[in-house]
Amino acid sequence: MHIISIADPSGVAHARREVAALAARSGFDADDSARAALVATELCSNLLKHAGGGELIAQCIETRPASVELVALDRGPGMFDVAKCLRDGYSTGGSPGTGLGAIERLSQTFDIYSQPERGTVVLARLAPRGSARRQPLAGALDIGAIVVPKPGETECGDSWCHVEHVGGATLLGVDGLGHGPMAAHAGTEACRVFAQRTMREPARILEEIHAALRVTRGAAVTAIDIDFNAGRAVVASIGNLIAALVTNGVVKRLASDNGIVGHTVSKFRELTYPCNAETIVILHSDGLSAGWQLERYPGLVKHRSSVIAAVLYRDATRGRDDSLVLVVRREGQ
Repeated sequence: MHIISIADPSGVAHARREVAALAARSGFDADDSARAALVATELCSNLLKHAGGGELIAQCIETRPASVELVALDRGPGMFDVAKCLRDGYSTGGSPGTGLGAIERLSQTFDIYSQPERGTVVLARLAPRGSARRQPLAGALDIGAIVVPKPGETECGDSWCHVEHVGGATLLGVDGLGHGPMAAHAGTEACRVFAQRTMREPARILEEIHAALRVTRGAAVTAIDIDFNAGRAVVASIGNLIAALVTNGVVKRLASDNGIVGHTVSKFRELTYPCNAETIVILHSDGLSAGWQLERYPGLVKHRSSVIAAVLYRDATRGRDDSLVLVVRREGQ
């Protein structure tokens, strides 16, 4: 994942190069890599023109074929009428007014969330030209995640992984103790064990990870098995990861037990919570404040998971630790 600060034109050029290289590494040919670079240029130019700067988050999404996800976020003046801003020819920055419309046309997936005086988040996901524009499929999962190391670090101690199953998915979030390479090692080891497990029971998953992390610093770990069809989410959590279920606008924060997985744990407890097809799972590390309130963001829950994750990251990150925010929902809800 690349987090690129856009504060002046040199940041735009840097983002263009980084995204072109990311697309090439993701298997894009020269034309598709150039298209991704063009979208990045438009996104970052908009950040400068309309918000005075912001950030571009770029990452490879391991779909088939792989896609490149670009998320531009700012704390600028926002938009009073998003639909009008998407129309070619409309501009508030003295430009021809084709930027957002061009980004939408060049992307397989596009979404935008904006609030007047509070900023904007724009999502563009691109796949090779042979791929059709992606239509949401009811029942499939929409997953958005942002993982950012502590400022000044190159490795992140926060990590996540998942396995989909009929009805939903089993999710894992990890916050390695501290930060830097040793914390990252704990996160990597936890996900390795998770990938090899054959069970879905969160408590048993944490037990196996606990045994494996004894030779590491240890970690806070949360495992969630969510079954939208059965209408339940089973959770086991140790440490200071924050998890919540959002159903029909109501936020239910999930309990976590004290301890450090790999070192000191008194018990592995499973709790079961109700959910439905419209439930959204939000899981984040303590790199983000737990004080976020979705009622401050009217309509946000109707947007893509990556947009929800980006808004929470933008407004709740503490900026002094590794940060993970994971959002999972069903498509078409």
